[in-house]
Amino acid sequence: MIFEPLISAVATTVSKDSLGFLPAQGCSGNGTLLACIFAIDNATGAAAGTLKVIDGSTLQPDWGSAGTAGSYNLDPVTSAGGQVPVYFADGTLAAGDGYFEVHYDPTGLVLAQVPLPSPTAKNFGLTPISAQYGIVSEDNGVLTLINLVTWTRVGSLQLRDPGTHRALQLASPSTGAPNVLYAVALNSATGAGYLFSVGVNATGTALQVLSSFDFIGTSGASPVVVTPDVTGLSENLVLLNTPGLSGQTPLQNQLLGLLDPGVGSMVSAWTIPLNASLSVAPTFDPVSLTLYYALHNQPYVYQAGLLTGAPLQTFNLQQIGRFAPSFELNSHLGAIKSASSFTLLLAGGIHNKQYALAFAPLVSPTRLQWSSELEATTILYSAAWNFAPSSQAGIVCPIALDVAGMSYSNLVRLCDF
Repeated sequence: MIFEPLISAVATTVSKDSLGFLPAQGCSGNGTLLACIFAIDNATGAAAGTLKVIDGSTLQPDWGSAGTAGSYNLDPVTSAGGQVPVYFADGTLAAGDGYFEVHYDPTGLVLAQVPLPSPTAKNFGLTPISAQYGIVSEDNGVLTLINLVTWTRVGSLQLRDPGTHRALQLASPSTGAPNVLYAVALNSATGAGYLFSVGVNATGTALQVLSSFDFIGTSGASPVVVTPDVTGLSENLVLLNTPGLSGQTPLQNQLLGLLDPGVGSMVSAWTIPLNASLSVAPTFDPVSLTLYYALHNQPYVYQAGLLTGAPLQTFNLQQIGRFAPSFELNSHLGAIKSASSFTLLLAGGIHNKQYALAFAPLVSPTRLQWSSELEATTILYSAAWNFAPSSQAGIVCPIALDVAGMSYSNLVRLCDF
């Protein structure tokens, strides 16, 4: 969630599709720069490399991990499957592949290179859980604890089925909260799914499973954690999509609000039935305590109470935006919270056109703040949103990542200048 106001209208668009192919989430930003992991690299010279840092205003590359002396070029096969690089407050960043988790300085120079235990596994990224510790998640269910002060590996933990002890696979990138990581895993042999909370043991020498929740099937999106300082509850509230629960006949897709006691088993506080699996994570407004979710290839955004799961409103963005009847949402759900408003960022398609939408459901539930064409082509989805400075201090411009097929992607900056 971004805590700066969004531009009130789009005056210009800048796009960049020549650097290579960005799948899945692909990029993260620090407000002015983007760090992006490319599955296919088409750049040359200083910009060449799997990892690139890109100017958010111009979308021109500053450096690439193959074209920069003293850098480390990530293996694209094991790094570009959903990982988002991590920016730190000092301008350094972290990204990894199956072989190493790497700490880069702002110019691309390697500051530290930590070996990982599973070279052929896909790196889902580093999740900081405190100033001292971060956890690398890999798709084979291995979690690696890294001391972020010394940049050394402390140890690794293989997530296992609590009943059969079979090694599990991760279903999605993990989510962090203070001193805890939430990871969704799957037993591919039985179809059982698990949400685990994982933390550092009392001596700081290893990872340990703290609590868990079991369900049936593969969750469609990463969990979302709402901390007690937002909810007023005594425990973390975790939002999780599950295809079904043990004992259900038939299985029912649902969005659950789980209370995490910190040890033992998580408990369901409320349930929202769904008619399809979530493909992107929900989001929430911390002031009104409302949550929002969207189902892929439908035009609707759903609003519910964050503490109760009670349905509040359904917004038909096809009708609100006066799009053709074939309009469908196909993007990650972004959220911008400022002192005066809460705004959702979405994207959707009509045949061979893709649009970005800004929608403020609390203050203007019957109209869009703005819509702007992203692409005059058919897009599979728009991935995670990033942001760059606008012409006005403290106001941001969104950056969309459009993906079509397995070879084309395009970064698009929508701004007021």
